[in-house]
Amino acid sequence: MTVHNSETPTRPRRGRAPKRDAIMSAARVVFGREGYMRTSIDAIAREADVSTRTIYNHFESKEQLFGVVLQVSATQVADTFVETLRRGLADGPPTADRLEADLVLIGGALTHQSLDHPEHFAMIRQISAEAAHFPPPMLHAWREAGPLRVRREVADRLRAFAEQGLLRIQDPFRAAGHLVALTSAELPQQYTPWADPMTEEQVDEALTAAVRAFLNGYAGVSGATPSLAAGTD
Repeated sequence: MTVHNSETPTRPRRGRAPKRDAIMSAARVVFGREGYMRTSIDAIAREADVSTRTIYNHFESKEQLFGVVLQVSATQVADTFVETLRRGLADGPPTADRLEADLVLIGGALTHQSLDHPEHFAMIRQISAEAAHFPPPMLHAWREAGPLRVRREVADRLRAFAEQGLLRIQDPFRAAGHLVALTSAELPQQYTPWADPMTEEQVDEALTAAVRAFLNGYAGVSGATPSLAAGTD
C-alpha cells in the first residue's frame, strides 16, 4: 500500500477549509465504522455530502486521507488530554495531601479519552484489526501524535511528583505505562462498547483502587499514607 507522508498533509485551497474539514470528519466516521479496507471514497463522499471529485481536490488518495485523518485526530485527542490536566492539576509543586487525588484525575483523563472521542477510538480498534495493511511510517506518526505524547505528558507529571519526594520512580516513562494499565484494567467498556456500562460511582471506585495499587509500588516516604506505607519498602 503506497502512503503519502501523513506528517505533511496537503495544503487546502484558499476558501475550501470547511469542505476539507467536512471530508475529514466524514472519513473518521466511515473508517471507524467500516474499517480501512472496506471503506470507499464514494462512501466518504456520501457521508460528507460532497462529490468524489471534491475529495480528490483535497487528498490524492484514500491512503493519504486516512493517514492525515488519523494523525490530526490523534493530535486532537492528545490536546484534549493535556488541557484536562492543565485545568485540573493545581499550579505549583505537587503536595502530599493532593497526591492521590491528582493521580485519580490523571487516571480519569486517561480513561475518558475514548468517551470524549468515540469516533477516533473506533478508528483505533480498526487499526488493531487491520495492522498488517498499514505501513510503519503511518503508525509511527500516529503513535507520536497521540499515544506517546499522552504517555510522555503523564511521565512528566510523575517526574514532578518524584522530584518532590512523593513517589519513588527511576523511569517515569515506564511508570506512566503502569499507571495507564492499572487505571484501564477495570474499565473494558472504554474499548469494547458492547460491554455492560459502569456507573460514575463504579468508575470512581475503580480509578481509586487503581491509583492505590500504583502507590503501593511507587509511593515515596513523604507521600505514603499509613494504609499504603506498610509493605512498600
